[in-house]
Amino acid sequence: MRYDKLFEPGRIGKLELKNRFIMGAMGVGFAEQSGNPTDRTVAYYEARAKGGYALIITEVTRVQDTEFCTPLEPSLGSDQFIPGWKKVTDAVHAAGAYIFPQLHQPGRQYTKLILGHDTSAPSPIACPVFDETPHELTTEEVWDNIHMFGDAAVRAQKAGFDGVEIHAGHGYLVQQFLSQFTNRRFDEFGGSIENRARFACEICKDIKKKCGADYPVIIKLAAEEKVPGGMTVSDTKIIAKYLEEAGYDAIEVTICNYASLDWMSAPEDVPMGFNAYAAAEIKQGVSIPVSAIDRINTPEIAEDILETGKADFVSISRQSLAEPEFPNKVKEGRVSEITPCINCLQSCMGYMTDPKHLTACCLVNPRVGHEAEYTFDPVAKAKNIMVVGSGPAGLYAAYVAAKRGHNVTVYEAQGKLGGQFRIASYPPAKSLLAGPLRFWLQEGKKAGVKYVTGTEVTQALIAEAKPDAVILATGAKQSKPPIEGIEGENVFMANDVIEGKVKVGRNVLIAGAGLVGLETADFLRERGGRTSTLIDMIPAVDYGVLGVGTHLNERLTSNHTQYILGASIKRFTADGVVYEQDGVEKTASGFESIVIAMGSKAYNPLEAAAKEVCDEVYVIGDATQSGQANKATEEAAAVAYKI
Repeated sequence: MRYDKLFEPGRIGKLELKNRFIMGAMGVGFAEQSGNPTDRTVAYYEARAKGGYALIITEVTRVQDTEFCTPLEPSLGSDQFIPGWKKVTDAVHAAGAYIFPQLHQPGRQYTKLILGHDTSAPSPIACPVFDETPHELTTEEVWDNIHMFGDAAVRAQKAGFDGVEIHAGHGYLVQQFLSQFTNRRFDEFGGSIENRARFACEICKDIKKKCGADYPVIIKLAAEEKVPGGMTVSDTKIIAKYLEEAGYDAIEVTICNYASLDWMSAPEDVPMGFNAYAAAEIKQGVSIPVSAIDRINTPEIAEDILETGKADFVSISRQSLAEPEFPNKVKEGRVSEITPCINCLQSCMGYMTDPKHLTACCLVNPRVGHEAEYTFDPVAKAKNIMVVGSGPAGLYAAYVAAKRGHNVTVYEAQGKLGGQFRIASYPPAKSLLAGPLRFWLQEGKKAGVKYVTGTEVTQALIAEAKPDAVILATGAKQSKPPIEGIEGENVFMANDVIEGKVKVGRNVLIAGAGLVGLETADFLRERGGRTSTLIDMIPAVDYGVLGVGTHLNERLTSNHTQYILGASIKRFTADGVVYEQDGVEKTASGFESIVIAMGSKAYNPLEAAAKEVCDEVYVIGDATQSGQANKATEEAAAVAYKI
């Protein structure tokens, strides 16, 4: 397939972009708590600039130091941040790209528990997520905020940024003024569409006044909010006209607010390029360039959006985490070598919304945030490395080690490669999980990795192979606790059900309401509409990271999936289970089949034996502790880039 449109030059204001690839803004959290960008910030954006993007847009960046949506959000709230940002812009320019900061005020979408003060908004209406009534901005304070954006743009210009983007999406302050969902004002900033658009328009005018009429200003606009009473494309098509009249040089079309946040980073069950239609609608009414965003993960989708006139540019977001060199690989005809984004959201959205992390990474590319330290520079001395296990940890470690110059052999006890991650790709909306397995195998083979299947590794085999290093990635085994009746003829293991090794009845009891149990229920729902009841000791169900989990819950709810929670299983019966709940013994019966999805336990039978015959032994992934696949690849990276 040809990708001619993607590599046509394009203009945004006075800037001529070398192609139509924009790296869309995403929170990564590599700044200091003060808001100052770090060396990690520099390396992260530099890698994407080197990867061929014409324009880089940074993550949300404060215009006021005391207002942010994550404690590690960078800042342009005062002059002290200019030198740090100058390092970023210099690196990006040296790599051949332009760069804009995404200027941002959160408004009501955060919490005073972190900010230390009340949030502010156009009207005193609480955010559905944080449920804190914000301070209603006075008219004077609204104008103060407008000038804050302008002053931040001046700092951006001094720091070497080529223009700025105003964040008027995802429910933040500028969008709160635009939308009747959040704006109930009676002054010149509320009421009519013209009045609601005034805040955004005056921001642009203030920036142009302070930075020059030809200084590029673009806006990220939510075309739809996906909530009752929220903005629709009908509204934003008109709003866009006001924005163009105010002087904006381009519009990036996004979606949602915090009440519909599962649309911001939509999972696999939402079609690729699903929001391009909104860009096309807005493009009809304006003459300035429009950029489409949201689930543009492949060059085919990107080219089609441009070729069919839906947009003038494509903004690549999550896919740029997975593959920094996306544009270069498309241009060079290396499409098969693009590291695929699988929309799992574990290390991007998942980490950014987890107070224990707040810095992003990527399951399929754990180099994110480690670009300077994790390199593919050739090793000084090649080693013979034995990798035991072919799940994500083993395959990623093998690929990286071989690409750096080591001689690597992967051993897998089963007849197929991929471990439990291969099986995890079988349930609905999980097919993308097979992508990184294919990629790591393909690139591993190119780098010289040898793969041996159907071979159980023993101490004797290690001694015979005489490796310089052994990486144990033996994964985890499904748990099968010694509960009475668990060996019954009607009882099956979840993986066997998903792999199609066994067939269950129409009405199924699933022991375990973790992700494996939930995805098993989803798998059965899709096959003949089987219904499931899940039983677990947990008090409430965790459906997983926002978006993926939200949509999984919706699918199960639509199939009338039932739950028995806070329940301790005593024994399984011929058609159900005896359990204890709130100190009372109860029975659930009438099930044709029982499926065990009671978690997994680390499987590490070789560590002691391996250390007796090899001086350099590493244990990674589920072999250390059963968990999510992103932890496995992060541990694999920590070993493979240093060995």
